[in-house]
Amino acid sequence: MNRPQTWDWTESLTADPPSAEQQAPAWAAQDVFRTSEQGGGDGESGPELSLAEFAAETRGGSFTPEVFEEAESGEVELAEWELAGGPVQDEAFPSGLVLSPAAGATGEKEEHWDPYLTGLPLYATGPTVRSQRLSPNFTVGELVTSGGQASDVARISPELVRCLQALRDRLGRPVTISSGYRSWARNVAVYRARGSGPTRSRHCSGQAADISVAGMSGLDLAKAALDACGRDIGVGIGASFAHIDVRGEWARWPYASGDAAKRDIVAIDAHRRGLGTAPPSTGGSPLAPGGVVGSPPLGGVPGGGPLRARIAQFAEQERTRWGNGTRVETEPAMTATLQDYYSTGVRSPVTASDLQSSSWQAGHPWSAVFISWVMRQAGVGNAFTYSTAHRVYVSAAKRNAETGNTANPFWAYPVEKIVPEVGDLVCADRDGGGGCGGVTYATIDNGTAWSTHCDVVTAVDRTGRKLTAVGGNVSQSVKAKTITIDAQGFVVPQQSGQSCRYFAILKVRDGTPSATQQEAGPVAPTPVLDPDAMTRAIRLNTSYATALRWSERLDAITRLISSPGATPADVTFANAVAQWQRGRGLTPDGVIGPDTWIEMVKVLNR
Repeated sequence: MNRPQTWDWTESLTADPPSAEQQAPAWAAQDVFRTSEQGGGDGESGPELSLAEFAAETRGGSFTPEVFEEAESGEVELAEWELAGGPVQDEAFPSGLVLSPAAGATGEKEEHWDPYLTGLPLYATGPTVRSQRLSPNFTVGELVTSGGQASDVARISPELVRCLQALRDRLGRPVTISSGYRSWARNVAVYRARGSGPTRSRHCSGQAADISVAGMSGLDLAKAALDACGRDIGVGIGASFAHIDVRGEWARWPYASGDAAKRDIVAIDAHRRGLGTAPPSTGGSPLAPGGVVGSPPLGGVPGGGPLRARIAQFAEQERTRWGNGTRVETEPAMTATLQDYYSTGVRSPVTASDLQSSSWQAGHPWSAVFISWVMRQAGVGNAFTYSTAHRVYVSAAKRNAETGNTANPFWAYPVEKIVPEVGDLVCADRDGGGGCGGVTYATIDNGTAWSTHCDVVTAVDRTGRKLTAVGGNVSQSVKAKTITIDAQGFVVPQQSGQSCRYFAILKVRDGTPSATQQEAGPVAPTPVLDPDAMTRAIRLNTSYATALRWSERLDAITRLISSPGATPADVTFANAVAQWQRGRGLTPDGVIGPDTWIEMVKVLNR
C-alpha cells in the first residue's frame, strides 16, 4: 500500500500547505503505538510501532475512526451544535476578548485531544477572528499558528497570553511565535515526519509557544520568561529560540547536546535560584514586601489556616505597613513595596522613577495589583486570575459561579444575593473621570473596559451593621473603609456619601463557612448535581431554551422553581430545576427538556 502523504506535513516554516489529499485522515490522530508500550516519563509517548507493524495494523483496520453508540441521546447532539454559536469562556484574556466555542473530536488520541486535561475549551479561530487581539501585542492568529499554518479550531490558555504579554512588556521588543496551538492530529503527523513517535505536547493543550526575539539567544529568552512569568513554567532552550509553557510547575530541557546542553541547564538553574523562593502555598512569602530579607513583615507573616483568613491577614498586614493611609504612593520609602506588588502580583516590573512620579501614578491605578499581590501571598496559586484590572478577575469568578466550577474557590455573585464574610471581596463601580461607569453584575463580563474597585473584607460587625474592608490605591495608599450592611448582613449597594454603587461580592469558598453568616436565599440552593451533570445541564438548558421556546416564559419558570432572576446559564437555575423535578417524580437532571417542559406547562397553565 502507498504510504499516506501526511508524512510530508512538517513544521517547516517554508513548507507549502498540504493539499486536500495530504490532510491527515481520521485515523492519523488516533493511537499509533501500543498501549502497553506507552512511557510514563516527562510527557513522552513511548515507542512507536515499526513501519511494517504500522502498515499491517492499518490494513487490519486497527485505526479506523471510533464508532460511538447510536443510543447516545439526541439532546446531547443538539446541545453540542447549538453551544457552538454562543460565547463560553472559562477564563478572561487580557484584552477582554470573548471567543466563540467550537465543536471538535476531543477524545483520547482524537484530532483535538487535550493530552494534559487542562479543561481549556476549543474556540472557533477562523480567518474572521485571527486579527483580533488577545492582549495589547498578540492576536488570535499568532497563538493558533504552528509551522506557518493556522488552525480554525484551537485551545488558547489565557495564562499563556498573559505570560507572553508580560515578556513582551519586559523586553520592549516584538516577540515572534513560530509555533502556538497544534492539534493532536497535526502533532502526530509532525513527529512521524521526523521519524519518531508523538509526544504529549503542551502545544496540543494550548499551553505552549515556541518564540524568538531578534538578537536574543534561546537561553536569554528562557531567563527573561522566568523573570516575566514566574518560577513555575516550563522552558526549552534552543540556540535562537525558546519553548515556553504555563504548566504550573518548573521544568527545563535543552535542545542542544553535550557540553552546550550542560551549560544551558546550569545557567538557567542558576538564574531561577537567583529569583528567590516563591511564596509557599500555605502561607506568605519569606520575602518581606519590597523584597527585603530580614525581620518578619509588620504583624508577622500570616501562616496556614483557611484561605479567607489568610487573605484578610495579608490585607491587614499591608494596611499597617502603610499606616492606614498615612503613607502615600510617591514616597521613596514605599517604592520597594510597590515594586514588589507589581513584580509579584502581576509579574510586571516598574521603575522607581515611575512610581515616584505623580503624573505616572495618575495613569496607572494599582488597586487590582494590590489584590493580586495579596492573593499570591495567601498561596492561591493558579486559581486566581491575576490582573491590573479588577473586572478581569471578577469576570473569571462570575464564570466559576455560573458554570459550577467547584475546583475553583473564587465565585462572584450579585451584591444583593450573597452575604460577605472575612476574606471575601466587595466590588464597586468606580468614577473613571467622567462619572460612574454604570457597571453591573450582568455587564461586568461584556467586554467593556469598566472602571471598578474591590476591597478585602477584614472584619464584620453584624450588630453594628457594618464591615471593614481594606484596599490598595485608596487615597494613594492602603487603608481601611467602613461599609454599611443591612440587618441580614448584605452590603447596601448605594452607600451614604458614595456616588458609585457596589455591584458584586467575590466569595472565597474555602470550605469554612462562618457560624454567624450564611449565603442567602434561593441563589445557592442545596446542590443536587455533581460538576459533570451541572455542566451538561447548563449546556442543554441553553439550547432547549430556544429550541423549545420556554425562554419566552422564563420569569414564570424561575418563580415556579423558586429561583427568581436566575437564567439557563446559571448553576442555581439547574439545581433549582433538579429539585423541582425531584419533587414531581421526574429524573432530577436539571434539564428542562421535552418531558420536564410538558410537566411545567401543566402547572404554569393552571
